[in-house]
Amino acid sequence: MASHSANWKSGPAGTRVNVWRHPFVLIGAILLASLAARVAALIFWGTGAIDSEGTEYARIAQNLWNGTGYVGLTSPGRELVFPPLLPLLIGVASFFTHDFEWAGRLVSLVLGSLLPLPVLGIASRLYNRRTGFVAAILAVFYPLFVNLSFAVKSEGTYITLLLSAVYMVLRALEWPSIRVYCLMGGFFGLAYLTRQEAVAPLLIAVFFLMCFTEGSLAARSKRAIAAIAVFAVLALPEVVRLYRATGTIRLEAKSALFYAEQVRTAIGQENNEADPVEWAEHSIDSNLQRTGTSNRPEADIVRETRVKFRGLAHILKMGMRKNIPILLEQLSSRWLGAPFLPALALLGALRRPWRRPLVPSHLYVVLVPLTAIVATFTFTWTVPRYYFVLVPFLLVWAANGLVGIGLWTQASVEAAGWRWISPVIAKWIVPVLVGLVVILYPIKGVRSSWEFRQGSPATLVLKQLGLWIGGQQNRQVMIMDRSTPLAFHASALWVDFPYCDGNLALRFLDAAKVDYVILRQGQKYTPYYQDWLTNGIPDRRAERVYVTSDADGNQITVFRWHRDGSDSPQESNPIR
Repeated sequence: MASHSANWKSGPAGTRVNVWRHPFVLIGAILLASLAARVAALIFWGTGAIDSEGTEYARIAQNLWNGTGYVGLTSPGRELVFPPLLPLLIGVASFFTHDFEWAGRLVSLVLGSLLPLPVLGIASRLYNRRTGFVAAILAVFYPLFVNLSFAVKSEGTYITLLLSAVYMVLRALEWPSIRVYCLMGGFFGLAYLTRQEAVAPLLIAVFFLMCFTEGSLAARSKRAIAAIAVFAVLALPEVVRLYRATGTIRLEAKSALFYAEQVRTAIGQENNEADPVEWAEHSIDSNLQRTGTSNRPEADIVRETRVKFRGLAHILKMGMRKNIPILLEQLSSRWLGAPFLPALALLGALRRPWRRPLVPSHLYVVLVPLTAIVATFTFTWTVPRYYFVLVPFLLVWAANGLVGIGLWTQASVEAAGWRWISPVIAKWIVPVLVGLVVILYPIKGVRSSWEFRQGSPATLVLKQLGLWIGGQQNRQVMIMDRSTPLAFHASALWVDFPYCDGNLALRFLDAAKVDYVILRQGQKYTPYYQDWLTNGIPDRRAERVYVTSDADGNQITVFRWHRDGSDSPQESNPIR
């Protein structure tokens, strides 16, 4: 392909060098474009309240920095589900922002802007530099990753770290060395500290490197041990933290908590509960003791849970039955760019046979997203963000598809003898148009999905309401609500509505030391919740103090609960 003269500069002894082939120029241009696209989108679309997952990460960071400990917002006691890297990064970023919400957004912005680099590396290793450049451009502008870059979610950070680790695996498969293996183990360690499912791709990588790299068994074992050792050094503090909380050595606690929830849900179904899932998560007994899996300390639940093979097999069976249709639905959804992106990715993945030296690399890149899919079968519900990790792999294959379309167009034009069309134009005009469709089509789907709508300007009323509550008193209050963003912005403690009857719920308000109750029109919950929405809280201690509406026109009502002594001056509690 002929290059424009502006892309060339004089080199030694009168030679001319293509500046776009220089890696630092290419990387710098990609990073600048990536950062600019994300900042422009942030300014154009704006933000609202912090999303539900972000409240937990930001509150953990806040509590770590004020000395309260590794404590979140959604459950009493130590938080065991959310790994520590993102809260630590948010805490560091708070030195610059002086605000934990915007510290989380800054972390997402920085890590999200770096994503095109590993995408470039992976596509270049599997195919060629041209395909790598196309894949990087898609990652720069793809709406999902642009929006993740100013949302306080772990997926943006995790995907960048995971793709970086995958790139190091591909390098290790071609040119194994201790340095590359250590970098690979380091990236997998950081990915694990962001989302613990990174362990599966690491184990597959070690297996591949033992089977498909050159050298004696001793040399291969030495390199593998180096990678695992670096991973272990990074993972050890988290393993120790989990051991101190649960009394057992484990890499994660999420699976035990999900297992306990599924077991209780099955019990709720046997007991003919109206909503077995809500009963499993938020039930209380007649003595106002919390019995649900979401309203008790996570460490207690993990200590009590004994995972049984038969029960696990049943959950896997139910998870596959329920989540495979959801997976197919998500693969055909607009936020993912269907049908254009999956079709283009299929074309790119299959347009040419794998060259023998690269078969392990291609196979590994196929297996990594499959581990994310298999992970969703370990519980009987799922959400779209669990499938975000599939998209960068689709972009790599789609980039190869675009390059193939360009080569096909150029060959077709040359075969037709249309000399009036430049070969450069013939090679790029159709891929550029198809690429624009791939990038522009998902925008509406991404912006309208719940994963991003809950942090959009449409939720600004929740942030404003939280700030209003936070300014009403000189102490930290407890807010009862069905979600956490409002309580976070009020710098308050949070408790969910209990799953019980109305009389127990009224007694629970005092037992939980609730100060404010938030009722949202359109919410479907227990009979007492619906009655409170219609008629108000049936107790004269409940004072309606604020009424507003959200972006969908649903009314939000705030009640002040005047429990005994609740309005008297009290010493400020630590933030939870």
